[in-house]
Amino acid sequence: MKILLVSEYFYPRLAGGELSLWKLCTGLTNRGYKIAVITSKMENTKKHEFVNGIEIYRPLSSGDSILKRIWFLVRLYPYLKTFIRDKEIDVIYNLGYVPTLPTTFIASKYNIPVITAIASLPGKLWFKLTNPVLAFFNCFMEMFIIRFGKHDILRFPAKYTKKMASPYIKSKNVIIYDPINVDEIKEIKLCTDTKKIIKSVGIEEDELFLLFVGLLAPVKNVVALISTLSKLNRKFKLVLVGEGSERRKIERLTKKLDLERKVTLLGQKPHDETLSIIYSCDVLILPSKSEQFPNVVLEGLALGKPVISTKVGGVSEIKSENLYLVDDLGDINQILEKGIKPKEDDRVLKNYSMDKIMDEFEMLFECAVERSESVKNN
Repeated sequence: MKILLVSEYFYPRLAGGELSLWKLCTGLTNRGYKIAVITSKMENTKKHEFVNGIEIYRPLSSGDSILKRIWFLVRLYPYLKTFIRDKEIDVIYNLGYVPTLPTTFIASKYNIPVITAIASLPGKLWFKLTNPVLAFFNCFMEMFIIRFGKHDILRFPAKYTKKMASPYIKSKNVIIYDPINVDEIKEIKLCTDTKKIIKSVGIEEDELFLLFVGLLAPVKNVVALISTLSKLNRKFKLVLVGEGSERRKIERLTKKLDLERKVTLLGQKPHDETLSIIYSCDVLILPSKSEQFPNVVLEGLALGKPVISTKVGGVSEIKSENLYLVDDLGDINQILEKGIKPKEDDRVLKNYSMDKIMDEFEMLFECAVERSESVKNN
């Protein structure tokens, strides 16, 4: 089976939805599927290359601004039209939202089944994250694309996301969680020199090693987390792995609160190095205002680490003795002051293993192709 994946961003950018897409592509390639990916050009990337057996095309540029992303969307339509006409594609999988309308309309024109993955759905929360005009635009486009995109099947990463989208759904839909690469987790546990990492980030013997991994953006709520931890009655060091628009704000806040020795910004790290840092920490913290089904929580739990998370998205659907959910950031300090130790619990590794989740994706693609062929025959 030849599968085309369309995403605004992809390798080497591996964060959030792109990381899930990378795991999906590598998992399917390992099972013998032919995978082609159309994505945007990034700095120092090739227009066409093979990576781990995945064929990647980067014909067009995108960007952070609305205008650049709309221009990418507009140019994607004729490119896809030519690409699909010249290639033998059995099914298309696209990561919402920017490429969804051109992808689904072209797929419909050529009678190719198309699956749209909804990896993000802040909805009305946009109005707390950005200015009213941009919030209205983002919120409207989410609803419009889910409702009017010509999807054959919508794939949601959590029950929460499906519930949020339910007023606008008209297509067949499924819930498939994101996978954990069990072999990668085992290798990290086996090969990581935790003492070396702890020393490299300056953790003292009596300090609690707290960790945040993710985008330094308003939705991740890191500024509020730092303010909260400034009142913690325990010695700690908070290490931040990631980059984003709030870095300068975080640096100013740590200086203002005299926390420069307690907060360390490491910047963006490769995925394997990030996993090693997670394995070395005492507690992983996710203070986000909005999430769907965050990979970092799964990875932290799979590595046997205690994870404290706000009750966002589908996090509460994860079952683990090491997961602590909070309604308010102030509750984080209470948990840390009482003491928190890892417990033996391998349910995350079993429930979200690559093998298990890839079986579900295989069934999804086969179902999409069979439904399409049935419609053609009728």
